[in-house]
Amino acid sequence: MSLIDNKGRIFGLINIIDLLVILLIIAVVGRFGTKAHQKSAGAVTKNIEVVLHVKEVRDATANVVKVGDVVKETKTNAVLGKVTNVEVEPSETLVETADGRVVVYPNPVYKDMLITLTGSGSAGDNAIVLGSNEIRVGTSLQLKTNLYSVTSTVMSINVQ
Repeated sequence: MSLIDNKGRIFGLINIIDLLVILLIIAVVGRFGTKAHQKSAGAVTKNIEVVLHVKEVRDATANVVKVGDVVKETKTNAVLGKVTNVEVEPSETLVETADGRVVVYPNPVYKDMLITLTGSGSAGDNAIVLGSNEIRVGTSLQLKTNLYSVTSTVMSINVQ
């Protein structure tokens, strides 16, 4: 019995093209399996507390943000976490006085909010991931619930 018979089968069992397709499938599955294993090996799931700054929202928006809200990221719809604290202050506006000085004056219309958010994410050597978003101080996040949607900036991150 020869290695390849007259029908192109190895040892008379399997066609060479079929064998190459099977080997290709095994290689692709193996590659994705090792890539997923490498991703999960470097990061550990932890509780992450993030303070977010939301600038210049109206009273209507500031009044609906409540402790206990489950917040999602707008683009990916991934859950970021639960609101644990909300601080609302008047926005500050620069106003020029009659004598030419520029002073900081509380804005009568807009409010600034500091939202503290606690969620489960991964913290590794290279990145902190909350939901499906890499976050860093200064990162812009778009938050939403069923009642509101706001754009925020990450002010601080505490990995617990």
